[in-house]
Amino acid sequence: MEKESNEKCLFIYESEATADEYKKMVKYFPEVYWKMVRYGTILNLIFTAIIAILSKSSIEVLTFFIICEAIVMITYKIRLEKNAEKSFNTMKEKKRIDAEWNIKFFEDYFIEYGETTSCKMEYSDIERLIETDTNIYLKHGIKKIVIIIQKNKCEIELMNFIRQKFKNIEKDLENKKNIEYKNPNFIKSGMIILFIVTIASLWGGLYSVGLVNNILNPHGFNFTKTMWVFWCWLPIPILSIVLGFKYKNKGFKCTKNIVAGFIIGFLLLCYGAFCFFPTFEQDYSKIDDYKNIIDAELPSSGVLEIMEDMTTIEQDKTEYTIINVYYDKEDVNDLTDSIENSNNWILGKEIKSELKILIPSIIYADEYSYYSIYNKTLNEYNKIPNNEGNYEIYAMKYDKDYKTLGIHKFKYSYK
Repeated sequence: MEKESNEKCLFIYESEATADEYKKMVKYFPEVYWKMVRYGTILNLIFTAIIAILSKSSIEVLTFFIICEAIVMITYKIRLEKNAEKSFNTMKEKKRIDAEWNIKFFEDYFIEYGETTSCKMEYSDIERLIETDTNIYLKHGIKKIVIIIQKNKCEIELMNFIRQKFKNIEKDLENKKNIEYKNPNFIKSGMIILFIVTIASLWGGLYSVGLVNNILNPHGFNFTKTMWVFWCWLPIPILSIVLGFKYKNKGFKCTKNIVAGFIIGFLLLCYGAFCFFPTFEQDYSKIDDYKNIIDAELPSSGVLEIMEDMTTIEQDKTEYTIINVYYDKEDVNDLTDSIENSNNWILGKEIKSELKILIPSIIYADEYSYYSIYNKTLNEYNKIPNNEGNYEIYAMKYDKDYKTLGIHKFKYSYK
């Protein structure tokens, strides 16, 4: 127990600790929430370590951690008051807090005491005061505890005394900060630089994805597979958030770092999640279904994409399917020779104008690519139907420069 002072006591405040008051308090002190999140993060790291042992994919492990961490943060936010009440009851059962306690206010300090504990605190050690409609909260900077004073149990003179004592608390905090940190300007400059780098990390992610795609040269929609590169930049906004909260509590103006960290971090998470989007890549052996229609010597391997149920602005073409085959890493000499010597393939500049109505607008028509239009309904190539009706058409294009074969399959309404 603290030794009683001979100094004159100015005010005495009597109250009791309740779960309801503790639940009110945690709303105004986010550090309580982040303390809970830290415990959840430790469990998340343990489970992630187990997943890392079982999984061979680093992307799966990282995704598991991020998703679980998001669940942890959201769950603790939703259940903040419930968890606060549970924590209060636990502390009360273990007699870590007294059910009833009093505060004696002196000129330069106050003493908080209960049935089993007593604590003397200097006014100069209070780093934060929050006043609400019902309560006054005093946060001790060293002990990291919050003293709750209920207004309905407090004399007006005492409330005015407290307000007067802490009216310059922000200025006092600034002075404490300058004492605690030998070079506060270095921290200010560092947080400004971190804020700029945090914003720039989004563009860094975009540049990195472009760089990886230039190296890997993915085809079609396969570029989404490299979007996980955005997650490599997540440490920057996370650092901005962590340091932002740390130095904000020390009196520095770091709100912009926290806001930018959450926004940029969220965007990096969302962009990176595109790596889980399904692509249209298929087993190359499925090209055998179109081999007779193509009427050319196909390489033994390649990258095949099939996009079904596509839409087009051309109303006379429905039930649209696009098949793209990429041979940029294959030997296409036999394919090119067989197309150039085939009667069913026509060089772009030699296609008759009336036949161009069967070439979908989505296909870029150039003079030096080869085209073949197969009417499966009539089993004929490169001819306009003689009669009105609905026909199943395969419009094919081969670009020998890019080593790409495209097949557009659709139902054509000829009138």
